Amino acid sequence: MPEQKHSLSELLEQVKGALRKELPGSYWVVAEILELQDRRHCYMELVEKSEEDERLLARVRATIWASRYAMLRPFFETSTGTRLKSGIKILCKASVEFHTLYGLSLNISDLDPSYTLGDLTRKKQEVIQRLRKEGVFDMNRELPFPLVPQRIAVISSESAAGYGDFLESIQNNRHGFRFETSLFPAVMQGDEAPAAITSAMEKIYERESQFDCVVLIRGGGSRADLESFNHYDLAYFITQFPLPVITGIGHERDESVADMVAHLGLKTPTAVAEFLVDQLLAFEFHLSELLERLSSSVRNRVQSHLSRLERHQMDLIHLSRGMIQREAEQLEQGEAHLRRDLRMFLERKKDALSQLGKRCELVDPRNILKRGYSMTLHEGKTISSVKQIKAGDLLETRLYEGSIISKVEPDSTQHEQRED
Repeated sequence: MPEQKHSLSELLEQVKGALRKELPGSYWVVAEILELQDRRHCYMELVEKSEEDERLLARVRATIWASRYAMLRPFFETSTGTRLKSGIKILCKASVEFHTLYGLSLNISDLDPSYTLGDLTRKKQEVIQRLRKEGVFDMNRELPFPLVPQRIAVISSESAAGYGDFLESIQNNRHGFRFETSLFPAVMQGDEAPAAITSAMEKIYERESQFDCVVLIRGGGSRADLESFNHYDLAYFITQFPLPVITGIGHERDESVADMVAHLGLKTPTAVAEFLVDQLLAFEFHLSELLERLSSSVRNRVQSHLSRLERHQMDLIHLSRGMIQREAEQLEQGEAHLRRDLRMFLERKKDALSQLGKRCELVDPRNILKRGYSMTLHEGKTISSVKQIKAGDLLETRLYEGSIISKVEPDSTQHEQRED
């Protein structure tokens, strides 16, 4: 049997006393906030991780009591531009507390914002260096920007004042340019923002051909809200996106990693809208310039051709006159030749007709009858053989002067036939 027994509370009281004796004061401690519950008091889970493999080396609960938290929180957030949240490193002044029921914890009485600010800057630079090392930092900037960006995919909170300012500026621009905007809602601040924005960009990617560019906008906010846009995953997704991304996340002084890797980083949503309007205005000016150059070129070309046409017209008139004169002379010569040939032709034809007339006179039945010949007809038709008549037919014998009617006798036809 043991010589001396201790209750659990007695043992823990000894532990408490030993810690108080060995660690009586306060200590500046570097730790990362793993979890944080922001109530009246601030309850945190602090950890230390290995720089090589992120393995946990130490873990402890910590508390900032309400009286101190009311002062430390605004001081910290104003100095660092970020709020106390999980994932950031802090340098805190803390005393070691031990309670027999709740165990070991740290009681935080002060915070050094300069350490956190330096750590946030370091993390931001690490993200930038990582993107550069991977060769993707300038990929979205190198995309060609459309000449006429009118189909705009907008990532923003629907209720954000910055989104309203953007719509007002782009839809009511004084030049009357028309834009087609499609909103893809997303949480724009806090730890959920990187994942929400990435999810919205994935939806845009599914409809990539329907848009000319992507606009990432939000209203104004604290510097703390900017930390979401320094997230590596969000920045990397922007570098890989196939459409140009324009940011306008409402920070006048600080530039986030998302601003740096986007095709164009502007300060405010209104500035983004003005940029898009200016792009269309520049294109309109370019078209006007091209139109003027085209008009001038056409005018010069027309004037040049008019001058050539005038020269050709004068040449044509001169050539035409010479050609007409030559053709007139040829026509006169042709007419003279034609008249001569026609006279000769008519003379030949006249001689031929005269000879033909004489021939006709020779064969004219009247002239033949005049020479003592006669012509016998039967029923108005001439006959040349007795075979054409029969006994009893009446015949007409025409003489030069008058005619004789005779009747065929039977003996005469038979006699003629016998002779045949």
